[in-house]
Amino acid sequence: MKRLLIFLTALTLSSAMWSQEVLTVVYATSDDGFLNVRQQPSSKSRILTQLWMFSHGLGQGVDRGQKIGNWSKVSVRNITGWAYTKYLGYQNWYKGDGSPRLVATSEPTILYTDNYEDGSQHQVFSKVGKGTILGDTFSEDETYYILMTAHDNLYIKKTDAKIVK
Repeated sequence: MKRLLIFLTALTLSSAMWSQEVLTVVYATSDDGFLNVRQQPSSKSRILTQLWMFSHGLGQGVDRGQKIGNWSKVSVRNITGWAYTKYLGYQNWYKGDGSPRLVATSEPTILYTDNYEDGSQHQVFSKVGKGTILGDTFSEDETYYILMTAHDNLYIKKTDAKIVK
């Protein structure tokens, strides 16, 4: 009986670790350069917004980790809906090789990006939940942890995340 309890405890802990959400940024890969985000996982459902291809080297939305058939739940500019998975591209900053990882500690944790619209330093990109793995490939400055891309970056306030070894 004791062995069974130890086994079940270990199984519960390992499955909780595997189910932890990882920040994944998404973008459209369709031939026309955009992908409709719909209210329900159906091509007949109402269109809420559109997900575009890379914007300055960074995806435009965040994968929410839920799948139904060929559809993925995504958030774009604070609108959450469903996009056809076949036309989604993915990027994240998590290799999972045992390096220290950056984890969101506030609910919600706000992700910022460079702001080209009004010249201020950053604008809100998206939000993720507490406990989300933000990545294990990042840099930092005095105020932010930084997830780097070829052109733009995502910034997370140091007060909203922690490094877990």
